[in-house]
Amino acid sequence: MVPDSSGISQGQSKEDANRYQGHGSVRLAAGILFLELCIHFFKEAGTLPGFIQGVQPRTAQGLAGIVFAPFLHGDWMHLFSNSAPLFLSVWGVSYLYREARFAVLLLCMLLPGAAVWLWDDPHIHIGASGWIYALLAFLFWSGLLRRHPRSIALSLIIVFLYGGMIWRMFPLEAGISWQSHLSGAVAGFLLAILYRKSPITPDPADSSEDLDDSDEELITDSFDPYSHSDER
Repeated sequence: MVPDSSGISQGQSKEDANRYQGHGSVRLAAGILFLELCIHFFKEAGTLPGFIQGVQPRTAQGLAGIVFAPFLHGDWMHLFSNSAPLFLSVWGVSYLYREARFAVLLLCMLLPGAAVWLWDDPHIHIGASGWIYALLAFLFWSGLLRRHPRSIALSLIIVFLYGGMIWRMFPLEAGISWQSHLSGAVAGFLLAILYRKSPITPDPADSSEDLDDSDEELITDSFDPYSHSDER
């Protein structure tokens, strides 16, 4: 007998698809970090255009900061401290919520800055921390609202790694934009409610296990005379 080459290729392609699922999320998170590094490099070199600045509340020139502030940092240490949580949060949103990822990422980036712009504060606010707080809050509350195992697991990881960040939402430390942190946390919570019915990206392993379980139940039920009941 001649082996079915088409069946082999289909099986291999299916395995490859399962194996590489989610890599687009890694590239997206890495691309955002690369953009952050490039912009900071040009900022340190003094070659950024003048309109690229942070959020200056209640001023016309500060409106541009709603878009640009998440990509501006005071120094390299400020940027590096934000890099790991930004990568994790962008990857988590993109991997778990594939259909809504671009809308959630964009809204989490813009809403904290917009809220800070409305604040009565004379300081200029920069940094990706508001964006990070929004994304982490979205992941945390989405996991609790959905009661999905992978979402809950990521929520617990977030609490374990960044639970101490909650204290930075209050004016306890000078030089910290607690307004951005608080606005981001509130924005992430509201977005988790808004997108609570957005589907979670299916896991190939979960789907195969579910299929096997359903097949087993079907076979068992077909041979079990007491498995079917009439309800009136």
